[in-house]
Amino acid sequence: MFKHKLTIAMILLLSAASALCLAQVAQEEQKGESACPAHRAAQLGHDPFGDFHKIMAPAWHIAWPQKEYESLLAAGPKFQEAFAAIAKMEPSFKSEKRQQTFTRARDSLGLIVKAYADASAKGNKETVYALMPHLHDAFEAAASSLLPISFPEIEGVVVTLDLILEKHLPANNREGIVGSTETLMSKFEFLTDTTVIPDELQDRKADIVVDVTAMKNLTAKMKECSDKNDMAQYQEYAVRLSAELKGFMEKYL
Repeated sequence: MFKHKLTIAMILLLSAASALCLAQVAQEEQKGESACPAHRAAQLGHDPFGDFHKIMAPAWHIAWPQKEYESLLAAGPKFQEAFAAIAKMEPSFKSEKRQQTFTRARDSLGLIVKAYADASAKGNKETVYALMPHLHDAFEAAASSLLPISFPEIEGVVVTLDLILEKHLPANNREGIVGSTETLMSKFEFLTDTTVIPDELQDRKADIVVDVTAMKNLTAKMKECSDKNDMAQYQEYAVRLSAELKGFMEKYL
């Protein structure tokens, strides 16, 4: 009887461990999917990248590591067909430099897709196997060029201003307002250093400096109001700064 109970307990324990393992695997897959540039590009409305990714995912994650040559060969014409839609895309960018980056990345992807498809048509399994990592990297590079530009310094300003507007002002937290306003001043001072401007925005550096300086001046007015304990005027400037930040991100990022 004891052995029977022990066996049941072990089965239940193993089942629980198996379920936990499966859940962890599913969670990791979900994390990987959400981090994938092509998946994110598709979420932004660039559907051809999502369609291409449906072919790339099993080829890269299953067929290539397991050396399933027939599957890799069969993917060749599918890649070529899916790339035709990518080649026709006309995404709108806020910067000529970003347009050039996307065009170069797409052209590079197109060359590798063609080479892969040609090798696939000839049944050259060694070549398609060797090309797959390059195809994957070129695909992710093209997808990444469509994603919003990361500007951590501006994102940091947004976090601090949100803290003021959503926490400190409603709670009339005088200490928090003073401290966060000083933090804002420091962050904008740092932003006037043009070296922090992302490479993708260097061609618009002059405009960015003008806009950042205007927001820095608004922050200075907020500090003046804080020093005088004029919270009504302070809040007006804070709301204006929030609108300026939103416009900045829509304009550049």
